Order: sequence, then structure tokens, then C-alpha cells
Amino acid sequence: MTTLADAPSSLLDPYGTLQPFGRYRGAIADTGTGTWDRPSFGARRRLQRKSWIYAGVFHPDFMLGWAIADVGYLGTAFLYVYDRARRVMAEEKVELPFGFEQHFVPSLHAHWSLGIGRRRWIAAPDGDGLRLAAEGERVSCELAFPSLAGGMSALAPSRHRPFNYTYKRLCAEVKVRARLDDRTFEHTLPAGGAIDFTLGYPPRNTRWNWACLQGTTEDGTAFGINLVAHFNDQLENVMWIGDEMVPLGSSEFTFEPPAEARPWRVRVPGDGVDLAFTPEGARRDRKNFGVLAHDFVQPFGRFEGTVTHRGRALRVEGFGVVEDHVSRW
Repeated sequence: MTTLADAPSSLLDPYGTLQPFGRYRGAIADTGTGTWDRPSFGARRRLQRKSWIYAGVFHPDFMLGWAIADVGYLGTAFLYVYDRARRVMAEEKVELPFGFEQHFVPSLHAHWSLGIGRRRWIAAPDGDGLRLAAEGERVSCELAFPSLAGGMSALAPSRHRPFNYTYKRLCAEVKVRARLDDRTFEHTLPAGGAIDFTLGYPPRNTRWNWACLQGTTEDGTAFGINLVAHFNDQLENVMWIGDEMVPLGSSEFTFEPPAEARPWRVRVPGDGVDLAFTPEGARRDRKNFGVLAHDFVQPFGRFEGTVTHRGRALRVEGFGVVEDHVSRW
């Protein structure tokens, strides 16, 4: 396994400059961005800084995607639940201009809240973990992650802007209670949850393909993989096998539109990862306001394939999401 340095305590080093770009074991605790926001009198905070928390729960009976985001001029959140047996999906979402205050400091330790009427999203720290909730008419959920430890940080350059930071943790223990219409899913999953915290200043024109997949190896060991292309210099590419976390090289995504209806192939050629993903459904969001535009599709479904670990080719299978994302923001 490639050795990773422990994550620094702050984005800034003792001399007040940004930490070196690269990959780190664990999360960076202090993600305050005042150093970069203040010189622009807040304009950079509203026009360039983006942050979000995404959580996924991937189970043979259901799938769940939860997110809350501060994209500067807009606060947005969504929750979808897919019932695999009935092949039914429902989604709730909310969008509020300037939904987060000017001085909001995004982190995994911050209190996030966004909503209108009965629709409400909350993320709150809970000891070493995190509690997430969302409430809507057809769907709702409560998620409890006892610990967020065991993940990888990536600090990446961002094309003439300060940086982009992300912390990824897959195969995390999660306690979930989710409702879709009149059906409730309630489980404690030892390795069934995924967390993505991202904060930074992405390029005005941003594109990425992303995969977040969890399941097991052929011998039943917990397996998870996070892969990205066209973004973050692919520094966030990482695989979990049991208690091991293995950084990976450059990934390749192959698919034909419509992305939600046709198989994907996801590979890391230099590290022996070759996965086939079959969509079962998708969440899509598309907007075009001229100076601002967004085209996002997140298929969810099944995957299977092979990965190489310690010189051995292992069969893996499970569930997860892939994503095709283009934004002018």
C-alpha cells in the first residue's frame, strides 16, 4: 500500500501558506477559507467558493443519496430513495438563493441547515461522527455515522483559483432509517455508508465523471472505491479493501448517452481496476441561465468486475453511483 502522510490540522501551514497539493490520510480539521475570501470583500466567497456534503447508502434492498451544498449564491439540497424490490424512486429537493450566511464556514464539524416549509435538511456533528437528516413529503431519512475516520483527503490545484479540497470515506458504519411513501428501511450497516465533503474554488467551467461504489470482494471482505476523471488531478482516486486504504492512479470512464440507460465501464489501467456498472435509475438536474448552467446526471445501480490487490486479481460486486457533471458556475 502506498504510504500517505497524515493530514495536517489546517489548510494553512505555520507560515500562512497553503499546504502542499497531494493526498493525505485522514481529514484536515480546520478548513476555514478567510485567507482567500477576505481580500475580495466577500465576492470570492459568493461567486467562486463551493462546498457540499454528500452521503450515500448502498444496500441490496434500497439506495439512498443525500446532499447539502453551499455554492455561494445558492443553497441547495436533495434526497432520493430507491426501492429496489418495487423499482420505485422518489426525490425531494430545495433551492434557496443565498441559502447560507456570508460568514458560514463549511466543514464536517459545522452545523448545516437548509429548508423551506416542511422540507428541511440538517447536518450536525456528533462526537467523532455526523448526523444527517432530511424531511419531505414522499421521502425522509435519518443517518448516523458514529465515526468519519479512515478516509483520505485530497488537496488539488484549481486552474488559476486557490485550491479544491475533498475528503472521501467509503465503507463507513452507518445507522439508517429511511422512508419512501409507506415503506421504511431501517438498518445498522457496518460498512454501508459513503461520505464526501468537498470545499474549494473549482474552475468556472467544470466537468467531471465520478464513481462511488461499495460492495464486497469474492471472499466477502468489504470493498469500496472512489474514482474521478477530469477533476482534482485525479488525486481523490482511492480504494478500500477491509481496513486497507489504497491510493490509485488515473481512471477512465467509458459510456454512451443516455448515461442513465446504458452500461458504464470504469477502469484504472495502471492499477488493475476494471469495473462494469449497470444503471437501475438516475437523478438528473439540468439548468441553463446563460452565464450559469448545470447539467448533472447521477445513475445508481450495480457494479461488478475485478481489482488487483497485493498482486492478486479479486472479483468484486456491489452497488453505487456514477456521475456525469458539467457546470458553468
